[in-house]
Amino acid sequence: MAGPSTATPHPLHNKVIRALRTRALLQPGQSVLVAVSGGPDSVALLSLLHELAPAWNFSLTVVHCNYGLRGAESDGDASFVAELCRRLKIPCVVKALQIPAREPGRSSSLQARARELRYQLFRDLVTELGIERVALGHTADDQAETVLLRMLRGAGLRGLGGMPHRRGNLFVRPLLAVTRREILSYLETKSVSFRTDSSNATSVYLRNRVRHELLPVMQSLAPATVPLLARQADIVREDDRLLERLAARRLVRATVNRDSQTLALDRAVLLKEEPALQRRMLRQAMRSLSPLAIGVRGDVVLSLLASLSAGRSGGSWTVGSLVVTSEQGLVRIAVGDPAGPKTESSSQSASGVALQTVTLSSLPCEVPWPPTGALIRISVVTRERGMALLKKPSSTIAIFDAERLLLPLTVRSWRPGDYFFPAGMAGRRKKLQDYFTDAKLGRSMREHIPLLLSREHIAWIVGQRIDARFAATASTTRFIVARVTHPVRRKGVL
Repeated sequence: MAGPSTATPHPLHNKVIRALRTRALLQPGQSVLVAVSGGPDSVALLSLLHELAPAWNFSLTVVHCNYGLRGAESDGDASFVAELCRRLKIPCVVKALQIPAREPGRSSSLQARARELRYQLFRDLVTELGIERVALGHTADDQAETVLLRMLRGAGLRGLGGMPHRRGNLFVRPLLAVTRREILSYLETKSVSFRTDSSNATSVYLRNRVRHELLPVMQSLAPATVPLLARQADIVREDDRLLERLAARRLVRATVNRDSQTLALDRAVLLKEEPALQRRMLRQAMRSLSPLAIGVRGDVVLSLLASLSAGRSGGSWTVGSLVVTSEQGLVRIAVGDPAGPKTESSSQSASGVALQTVTLSSLPCEVPWPPTGALIRISVVTRERGMALLKKPSSTIAIFDAERLLLPLTVRSWRPGDYFFPAGMAGRRKKLQDYFTDAKLGRSMREHIPLLLSREHIAWIVGQRIDARFAATASTTRFIVARVTHPVRRKGVL
């Protein structure tokens, strides 16, 4: 197989560049982990990014997952990818993965379990290697198949929106607007070979039946079916995002009180909204307490709303790790798993913000922060990873010396009289009130900012500033890392 040609760029080359720029998928100078199975889509993705690497200053690493499900064919795929990377002079990680048996009571398919395993590997490599983006080779055909599959399962707008071009700040799909026909044309023009997965031809998997039976019929009626479905997914996804933002605002109005493990809604306020907003408000409320609630089926949400609309009090429903109860005029959602972080106390500030205290006695752990919808993740990392993070400081990540940051940890709201020793201030003490003033954070904002404490001493103003007493240094040997999503952003700089 020949490597990528240096001749006149293929039209797909410029199409991918437009996608990277207009959708902000990748930035020059970033380190990118490219998932390569050996099939045409992922090989084309690697070839295109390799072409762009000199101009965009990409640092590429390839990862290949070998599940061993097809015996010698699977091993052949792994060898093919390793050899391709050797000739392109790109680092390659080939990982043998064993798909776990289905757990009793779970209906996850073999493909779903393989996907979970694969994505966990990607995240592990991101942490280990300091990767900034993971590039996936999904195409417009994959998007069309996904939309049709979800349509057959009765999905709502979120499901019909298909796969996003960018998921969070990590996963990107540069080829999501590119058809498989364009991919094959590119590979043929560039004389780039690829592997064919024999399992893609079997009719055992529903996706394969959609690909080989349903889509061809649709394309015979409308040749542009694939790009049309991909474009429709983009439109539906934008509409869904708008409704989600509107629902989030209405959820604030409906919320009576909340802490880290319970949330109470005014039932009348919830039920007077349009059904499309009711469903989203209830989902968002559950998701704010348990990130796993994102997977709650639509029929479960509809059943809950129907029961709540009946107007009777005293009903109780278990949804995963959550318990939803109907009380007098209220809908109360609570975390039902006693093993999670404990809320020791909860009160209200003058402006109505929950002042809460959550105690953490073991790591790793996740702490939801309801006032902002933030999620704080705290874990022990290797020295190599800790040192790599020290070189790339970020306000959303705090890197601690594990010899100094001692359990139990506490996450709570700001209280008058709090102080800390900001890193970079030569050991000088600073009152949090003065820090907030210097950072131009008003009272309404500062009350939303969580604090991480170690044995009653502030270790991190979450998303803002770490305390020098707990911060890791170049001489640290054991590291603890805390990350936060959706932090309160300060408007000034100290």
